[in-house]
Amino acid sequence: MKHSLQVLFVLGPTFGLFGLPALSGQAVLPPKLAPDQVGCVDSKLVPKLFGCRIDNCEQKDSDQRDVPVGEDGKGDAMTTSIEGNSKSVMYECQTGTTPASIVTQAAQSLKNAGFEIPYKFSDAEASLTARKDDVWVTVEAASRFYTLIETSSVEPDGETVVDAASMYDTLQHYGRVPIFAIQFMPGRSDFTPDSNPVLEQLYKLMTDHPALRLKVEGHTPNTGSKMGNVALTLKRATAVTAWLIAKGIDRERLDPEGMGDAHPIEDSTTEAGRAKNRRIELVKLPPLPGQPR
Repeated sequence: MKHSLQVLFVLGPTFGLFGLPALSGQAVLPPKLAPDQVGCVDSKLVPKLFGCRIDNCEQKDSDQRDVPVGEDGKGDAMTTSIEGNSKSVMYECQTGTTPASIVTQAAQSLKNAGFEIPYKFSDAEASLTARKDDVWVTVEAASRFYTLIETSSVEPDGETVVDAASMYDTLQHYGRVPIFAIQFMPGRSDFTPDSNPVLEQLYKLMTDHPALRLKVEGHTPNTGSKMGNVALTLKRATAVTAWLIAKGIDRERLDPEGMGDAHPIEDSTTEAGRAKNRRIELVKLPPLPGQPR
């Protein structure tokens, strides 16, 4: 007697695009969205995500905004101020799209394009900040909508910034200031004698504004090896912070970092360009907990 083998397949609901249920294994497509808003151009850095449309757009000259660049000890966003020409594109996505999925996809696209992601937040709403040279990108997502803002920041001119008052004004306005008057011996982290006046002004800046915290960045032209440039700029940034600490400034208010030749502001093929790229930059940081903002 022959026996037949019977196999029973139980077909439960599966899920199609954007987490919507699909019956009998067939994907159920969400309702079609309206066409893109006429006159709006999609972002080239993060083209509209699958299942989304351009809902609106806006451009501003000389725009100024605070963007999140990290979190403090309480988990609150820390911001820096940027200024420049901005382009905003607002998107609407299919029902079921989540803020987390929007930010995750945007972050991957920006990383692939060489952007750094200093800030990323995801909950009921989500956001991120990305930066590459003088271009900043922020993404803010809520429900199935998101806004992408690209800002080409205007770098502050540090040529005339040699006193405490102008340093503070530039930091308040731009969030960072290049200091060209702090000079070092070639290939070393020892100050030249003519650096003393601006170092004294930097000390005055810190004493005049006791809640001020700074990241001290060292920069150099691309005339050496990548690793060597990072090491040299870290030594130079550390030399500046060590000088201030020796004068009595609290170590917690200073954060030295060597940037190497990663962020040039001029063409390093000329001596004038190399001189601009060989610099110290001060970046405003959030105050310590309990200090006024």
